[in-house]
Amino acid sequence: MNCGKTIPPGTTKILCTECEMKIGVKDSGERTTFSTGAQRDMHGGKGRMDLLPWAAIIEVSKHCEAGALKYGTHNVDKGIPTSSLLDSAMRHAAKYLDGQEDEDHLLAAAWNLLWAIEMRCKKPECVDTPWKEEKV
Repeated sequence: MNCGKTIPPGTTKILCTECEMKIGVKDSGERTTFSTGAQRDMHGGKGRMDLLPWAAIIEVSKHCEAGALKYGTHNVDKGIPTSSLLDSAMRHAAKYLDGQEDEDHLLAAAWNLLWAIEMRCKKPECVDTPWKEEKV
């Protein structure tokens, strides 16, 4: 819980009275039973973390570290318009395809694309691409 307060055993409340954080475990109702007999909620649609390209993610995390040193920790979390992120991503991709090696352009392109997705997910007000406008 955010507040650190514990809810006494047997309490039927599902929200902490201090911070209103939900208590409990989400349950899809679907179970996978392992050979050991243990069970787990393995409902699809949650994402498959085991399928991510971890070497690439580690490289992106290093790019994030460099950016935090240059601009401040969590600067990008304040919000950057997706048009700026996508413009930079495409420019870096073009430089990578052109063989330019003055910096890791493929990594910079990936960083910008990932943050454009993050803005779409977490800061929709930063999505300023033309197709966002409602069609008449």
